[in-house]
Amino acid sequence: MGKKPVEIGQIGGMLGDGVVMEGTLTFSQTFRVDGEFKGKVLRSDRLVVGEKGKVNGEIEVNSLVVYGRVDGQVKVKGSVEVHPKGRIVGELEMSSPNLSVMEGGFLEGTLKMSGAAQPGDGKQSVKPGNSGGQPGQNDKQGGKS
Repeated sequence: MGKKPVEIGQIGGMLGDGVVMEGTLTFSQTFRVDGEFKGKVLRSDRLVVGEKGKVNGEIEVNSLVVYGRVDGQVKVKGSVEVHPKGRIVGELEMSSPNLSVMEGGFLEGTLKMSGAAQPGDGKQSVKPGNSGGQPGQNDKQGGKS
C-alpha cells in the first residue's frame, strides 16, 4: 500500500545531549538537537532545538522550534516558535508571518518577512527589552502638557 503519513510530533532523527557535530545536515522529517551543531542545515523540514541544544550557522528549514540557542543566518518557510529560555541571535528571514516569541524567549538581530503582505519592505529590527512603546509614553510624572 502507500506510505504512512508522518505525524508532526514524530522525530525522524536526533543529535543527543553531549554530542558535538560540525558539517552539513539535511533531513525530511522532524530533527531534534539537544547537543551542539555547527554548520549548515539545508532544505530540511522541522528543526527542534532542545533546552540544552545549540545550533550555529546557516539554517534553511520549513519550521523552527527553539527551546535552546540558535545563532546565525536562519531562513524559515513556515512557523517559528521561540519558547521561554529559547534564543535566536542573528538574521531571521521568514516566508510567512507566523512568528511566536513566548514570554522569556529572546530574539535579537534582523527580522525579514519576505512573503508577508505588509506595507514597506518587511524589514524590522528586533531588540531585547523593547516593548514597542515610546519612552515616557505612559509616564505620569513627566506629564506636562
